[in-house]
Amino acid sequence: MKFSCSLETSSERIRLVNVISPLIKAGYQLLSQKQESSENGGNIIHVVAKSRESKTQEDLINDLSSIEGCSLFQLEIDEDDSAGAGAGASAVDAVSSAPPMKQSLDEKNALTSIGAQYPDIVDVVRRYENVVPNDIRDQALYELGRKVGGGIYQRDYSLGSPLKLSATISRELVPALKEFSKVKAKNDVISLIKCPFCKLSDSNHSGCHFVVGYIEGFLASNPAVKDAQVRETSCGAGSTNICEFTIW
Repeated sequence: MKFSCSLETSSERIRLVNVISPLIKAGYQLLSQKQESSENGGNIIHVVAKSRESKTQEDLINDLSSIEGCSLFQLEIDEDDSAGAGAGASAVDAVSSAPPMKQSLDEKNALTSIGAQYPDIVDVVRRYENVVPNDIRDQALYELGRKVGGGIYQRDYSLGSPLKLSATISRELVPALKEFSKVKAKNDVISLIKCPFCKLSDSNHSGCHFVVGYIEGFLASNPAVKDAQVRETSCGAGSTNICEFTIW
């Protein structure tokens, strides 16, 4: 299995050697590697490699997510020796064709899968929702959403002068949400039309807690906004499938 990936380090002190050494120890043959500075104060590490032993796609995602201080944001897999994904298949195609994740799916693995598949994240969020214990499910989905939303703001919208809340909602948050849902916005109210996290769900679902966290994390990453709060004021699960979120 051959793959290419890009990882962003949390600090400039985490360099190329800190990424390639764990991969070599995990049984991968490196074909090329490159380091460049990140706009967020760390480094971007680009790696092309192939596995020397029998590795599954889930093994690869776990190995990449275990590299300390790094976040995976791009992954392409070429399984030219298997009957699975064809040569040059994207991470979205490869991961979606892989077997369902094991019940041991945790937040770290969920974040790695979301990074590899974004914006096709609904299935990952649902699988994570299904394996989290009932008593912490709402909070777990909320925390996952905050990390994803914050990461998307940092990746796609952190350049230039930060916008005030109203402009951030209309010019940044709405386009970001449109990556995985139909969206309508009026002032400080966001509506997800045919909300993918509520589809086929009943009133006991937790998916909208992910959306609340996503919006809060996205806005909190903007230094001109920071402490905006979000509440789901209407949920369409089992009925209209239109979920409404109010920001203040």
